[in-house]
Amino acid sequence: MYTDSHNHTLHFSGDAHMTAADLLSAAKAKGLDAVVITEHYEYDFPHEVDHALVFDIDKYFQTFAKWSEHIPAGLSLFSGIELGYQPHLPSYYDSLVAQYPFDSVILSNHLFNGKDPYFFQECYKNPRKQVYAKYIDELTDMVLASNNFDIVGHYDYIMRYANYKDSMMRYSDAPESFDRFLTSLVQKKKSLEINTRSISKLISRNIEDFWPDRHILERYIELGGERVTLGSDSHDSTSLGFFFDETAAYLKDCGFKELTTYVGRKEIRTKIV
Repeated sequence: MYTDSHNHTLHFSGDAHMTAADLLSAAKAKGLDAVVITEHYEYDFPHEVDHALVFDIDKYFQTFAKWSEHIPAGLSLFSGIELGYQPHLPSYYDSLVAQYPFDSVILSNHLFNGKDPYFFQECYKNPRKQVYAKYIDELTDMVLASNNFDIVGHYDYIMRYANYKDSMMRYSDAPESFDRFLTSLVQKKKSLEINTRSISKLISRNIEDFWPDRHILERYIELGGERVTLGSDSHDSTSLGFFFDETAAYLKDCGFKELTTYVGRKEIRTKIV
């Protein structure tokens, strides 16, 4: 039984395409134990987009209470948020999150040198190792500067839109940068998300080596890392819980014993069977 800890709905995430009812129905059909609705909160986003990237949190909790009245039997629903990091935002986000009873808080970096690579393909004109090392260094800065979060979202986000002949992110690309990042997670007792949307994107591009690099995960364990979380990053109902069985088995093979989720900001550990 799994918790999908990373999902978006069209009610509060402008780039999503499913309702909460769609999400709950799909989660039940796929046999998930629980889902977390982690809407986007990208304060001060640097690009012009045609949908809001922040939402009214008070309204979210009012609406969440209504969703909670229609949860299918055997399924649990938890509240969450996905914060979009920028260097000037940690204290703002720490204070914001403290005001609300979220179950789970994801902190993600969707930017590289202050721009989203989805809009800023020019960043990939630089060598892969250089780009990936810089992005991981920015993740380390994010973790060390921030406190009020639980999970680091999609550490491999920079890889999603890369157009290199070999776009896979590997420990060997930036060993020192990865060591600093993974050590920061261990020191601050935060969880590393394995985002199956990243896996899905690689599969859709017919890339056969689509698993997260084993050396990254094994090095995390060597440095004392225990916390790992599954999230599908679903924006529509077809991708909920995508590849969870296979990914859990892969994590177990890498040496992880448990999956980590959060309820009321408290760790819940579930044995990988």
